[in-house]
Amino acid sequence: MIEVKSLKPDAARVPSTLEIYRGPETEAAPSRWPAAIVLALTAVAIYLKSLFPGLAKSDLGPPTERPAAAEAGEGPVRQARSDEEQPEDEKRPEDETGALGDKAGDADQAIGSGGAGPAVGGIADFMGIDSPAIDYEQLPLPRYPANDFRTGFGSDRAGNDNIGMASFGGASSNLSGSNPGSRDFEDMVDIGNGPNLPVVVGPFPPVIIRPDPGPGPDGGDGEDPVIPEPPAPRNRAPRLSGPVALGNFGICQSVMITAVALLAGASDADADPLSIVNLRVSSGELVAVEGGWEFKPAAGYYGPVTFSYEVSDGEAGVTQSASLAVVEFVEFIGTDSDDNLVGTECADLIDGRDGNDTIDARGGNDIVYGSGGADIIRGGTGHDLIYAGRGADIVYGGAGNDTIHGGAGNDRLYGDDGDDVINGDDGDDYISGGAGNDQLAGGAGNDEIHGDEGDDTISGGSGDDVAEGGDGADMIDGGDGCDVLSGGAGNDHVIGGAGDDAITAGNGDDIADGGDGDDEIDGACGKDVIDGGDGNDSAKGGGGDDILLGKAGADTLLGEAGNDALDGGDGADTLSGGDGADNLSGGNGADIIDGGDGNDTAQGGAGADIMVAAAGDDRFHGGDGNDRMLGGAGADELDGDGGDDVIDGGDGDDAIEGGEGDDTLADGAGSDTVRGGGGNDVIVASLDGDDDCYDGGDGRDTLDLSQAQCDVDINVVDGTAIGIEIGEDRFFDLEEIIGGDGDDHFTVGAQAMTLTGGEGDDTFTFDVSCDDDDRALIHDILDFEAGDRIVVKQYQIRSDDDDDDDGHRGDDDDDGFARNYGDDDDGAHPFRFRIEMIGDHERTYVDVYIEQQDDKDFSIEILGSHRLYYY
Repeated sequence: MIEVKSLKPDAARVPSTLEIYRGPETEAAPSRWPAAIVLALTAVAIYLKSLFPGLAKSDLGPPTERPAAAEAGEGPVRQARSDEEQPEDEKRPEDETGALGDKAGDADQAIGSGGAGPAVGGIADFMGIDSPAIDYEQLPLPRYPANDFRTGFGSDRAGNDNIGMASFGGASSNLSGSNPGSRDFEDMVDIGNGPNLPVVVGPFPPVIIRPDPGPGPDGGDGEDPVIPEPPAPRNRAPRLSGPVALGNFGICQSVMITAVALLAGASDADADPLSIVNLRVSSGELVAVEGGWEFKPAAGYYGPVTFSYEVSDGEAGVTQSASLAVVEFVEFIGTDSDDNLVGTECADLIDGRDGNDTIDARGGNDIVYGSGGADIIRGGTGHDLIYAGRGADIVYGGAGNDTIHGGAGNDRLYGDDGDDVINGDDGDDYISGGAGNDQLAGGAGNDEIHGDEGDDTISGGSGDDVAEGGDGADMIDGGDGCDVLSGGAGNDHVIGGAGDDAITAGNGDDIADGGDGDDEIDGACGKDVIDGGDGNDSAKGGGGDDILLGKAGADTLLGEAGNDALDGGDGADTLSGGDGADNLSGGNGADIIDGGDGNDTAQGGAGADIMVAAAGDDRFHGGDGNDRMLGGAGADELDGDGGDDVIDGGDGDDAIEGGEGDDTLADGAGSDTVRGGGGNDVIVASLDGDDDCYDGGDGRDTLDLSQAQCDVDINVVDGTAIGIEIGEDRFFDLEEIIGGDGDDHFTVGAQAMTLTGGEGDDTFTFDVSCDDDDRALIHDILDFEAGDRIVVKQYQIRSDDDDDDDGHRGDDDDDGFARNYGDDDDGAHPFRFRIEMIGDHERTYVDVYIEQQDDKDFSIEILGSHRLYYY
């Protein structure tokens, strides 16, 4: 607590401080001259006493009468008393207050002696009094902010000392009286009777209280004293705490710069309003708008931008600068909790960190890290780079060419519009590329991938994936695992990879590769190329001119509609061309080939193939191996190539070539041409009634007419076989002929033949010339039975158990053999019969001596033991 002391005149009553403070300031003040004179004298006296404190004596004379006002108790006025009249507890040393001494003897001191001078007439004597202690916490004064107290008490700063201060009680106070209207006091403390002097109350901001001076020394009203006004305080310039940092901004942002932002850290000691003047910027565009300035960075510029300006209080200005940075990426860093982060329309760098974050990057080419947690990320417009991180994340790339990495977890990734690159990484992911030419990779796990619109590239990675290309020319690779792949509309390229894959190429001219494993491939519509790869694959070309490749494994290839090309490759394949002019190749292995409808071409390849031409004019080659070929309807060309082939021309005018090997060739219905080729071939004449042509080719070939039920006239010399059932067939280079069930007639010439008559009474006529070259000629009859006859020139030979012919009936003709070879035989006969055992079989030889010379002309060998005779 601070004690305030004042000097009290022994005079009339003075109003209290509270009365003075509450008194109207507009009332006309009485003359101030007396008060000014008293003030000056008092100041001199105090100064002199301070120089000679030991000589100060108070001699106020006899006590004056107490004014009526004081007796009435109208104010806090106290009568001064001498030392003798004062109680002991009120006495104090004379040098304590600096009051004048009260001993009369001291008043006669000579001037300059150091003693008290004589009393001056007309000037009141003063004595020191004690005023009560004032508790400033109890005064009814308004509260002021802390900065006002700092301003009033020792808050001066170096370099800015242009303030007018008065020293009082060890504290500095502003005596300028500036801004007096801001101090509205409700009440003032009464400090007792005192002189008519200004009173300074501290330590709060100074308040000057000017009391009514009262009547002058002569009792009149007096005149206002001339009090010099204190000098006006000098203006103090604004203070700054340092340059202003405005933060980082993207190049596409328009930044609102406010005066408040530029005045950050600025203050004024005089409480003057501050303003911004002479604002300049180092780069970019700065436009004044309502509420501040709009700043637009220069196009293509990255780096610091400096704002230079002055902070002014209206009289003085201080140079200041503010800076911001135009950055390529505006950073937003989340926490380990569940964050909600919203980017800008510029390029942002956003890291959600751990937690289930919601991130909206908005416009710009953003980089987003979801990090840990099940995050929801929207890339917005722009070419964004998004790392979803760990957890089951949901990512929307938005418009633009985005790159998205799902990271670990079962993610749902949507590329939306644009040419996106999406990698699901680990986990069972769902990926949708959206519109655009996207690159989608499922990574590890059982992923589901949809390319949607556009020419997409899809990789399923490891796992059992489901991938659909959608519209557009897509490239799909299922990778490892048993994948389900669909190309969708467009010219797609689908690769199943390892595993048992199911592929649907979809509409369009597609390429499908099953890869390793037992794959199922459906080309659907379009001109498809299907490669089953290794494994036991099943492929369907669908509509269009397709190419189907089985490669290794037992494959099933169905060309279906269109002019298809099928190649089974290695393995026992099944090929079906379906409708259209197909080209089929079985490759290595025992293949089954069906050309289907249309003019097909088929190659059986190596292996014992089964080939069916079906409808159409087909061209089939069995290749190596013992093939079975059926021409079906149409004018087919069937070539067995190597191997012992079985070929049936079927309906139509066919051309059949047995090729190398011992082939069995059936012409089938129609006017067919059959060539045995190399090997011992068997040509089977069909009962089609058409005129066929048979060429045995090299080897010992056989014409088989055994299907005939009616008589057949077979002329080996003319090379014809004529019958009601078989028509008029022609043959060449045949070494053996088998008759039918009718009474066949064989006519044999100089070519060695082996004849089998079959059922019925057959006749074998030998028309052989007598040339020397024919003497070694042997004809074989393999089934000479009762009823059969051999005719040589005018002779007929028949078996001994035959019935007599019409010319030799009677008992004498019962033994024709005895007639020809009995005891009466003179040896002059055209035939000689002999039976020989060759191997396990007996054979009967008929040597023919047409010219009846020593050497036979030719021989007829009959299988079995027969007793023959001629007539």
